[in-house]
Amino acid sequence: MRDETIAKRPMPKRPLNGLLAWQATIGYISTQHSPDATLHMHAYPAYKGILWAAAALWGQNQEQVTDLPTLAAALRDLWRVVDQHHIIFHTELDSIRRPADYADDDWLDTKTSDILDRLVRVTHSVFKQDWSLNIVYQAVDNPSVRVQARLLARSNSVQVGGRGGSVHDACSDLYRNAARVYAGAIGDKPEE
Repeated sequence: MRDETIAKRPMPKRPLNGLLAWQATIGYISTQHSPDATLHMHAYPAYKGILWAAAALWGQNQEQVTDLPTLAAALRDLWRVVDQHHIIFHTELDSIRRPADYADDDWLDTKTSDILDRLVRVTHSVFKQDWSLNIVYQAVDNPSVRVQARLLARSNSVQVGGRGGSVHDACSDLYRNAARVYAGAIGDKPEE
């Protein structure tokens, strides 16, 4: 009887939440399909609250979803559209990173969810129906600019940006940068 050692690589871990899975997927698309791959997330006011849109762009491909009640719903539905129209992953092992099969409350980590909620609530309170929040992720080498966040309001006369290595960092930077804008906008309101 001969003892043989069978080398087995451990399975890679599934990303902790859907947003991280999307970022891993964009990184994969960037290396395997097109280096210009980006994930766009967009919040905007609607008649009864706030809606979200999301888009994935790479090469000549663009898939998007709009008018969804949460960022989690937008990211979930965006993957469904992408998966329906494109073959992204080359192997089953690669597909572990796909942004699918996450529970509704597993799309964002708590810190990211909190800063997005705060940013959107304050922006909506200050600018009512004339604003949008745009967040773009690209898997670039410099981590400090992987995520760009931009607040547009008052027919684009207000433009504030933030950036960072994560959605949380970029939105925190944007929130700090927008503090004076919020204070000024509140001061501009007529007295009732």
